[in-house]
Amino acid sequence: MSGRILYFGRNASMMTLVGQQLSAVGMNAEGFMDEAALQVELAKGDAKLLVIGGGVEDAPRERLKAFCKEHGILVLEHFGGPGQLPGTINEAIG
Repeated sequence: MSGRILYFGRNASMMTLVGQQLSAVGMNAEGFMDEAALQVELAKGDAKLLVIGGGVEDAPRERLKAFCKEHGILVLEHFGGPGQLPGTINEAIG
């Protein structure tokens, strides 16, 4: 499966750390804090995985999960620290 990794969260500091962790291991990833902007990117059809951070509220979480299911995009709900994320992503995408 080719494509980008997108991640969505609510905490700016945590989003910066996540971006640094993923970049450090060479993952092609882009972060979003705005649901509408994320939806635009997801609709482009080139995402393979959406990581949803633990601080995301239930309503947007469920909307994004439903969208991804309809479009064949894997979803990873991550509740751990950013240091664990690269390994967790590798497990999710195989």
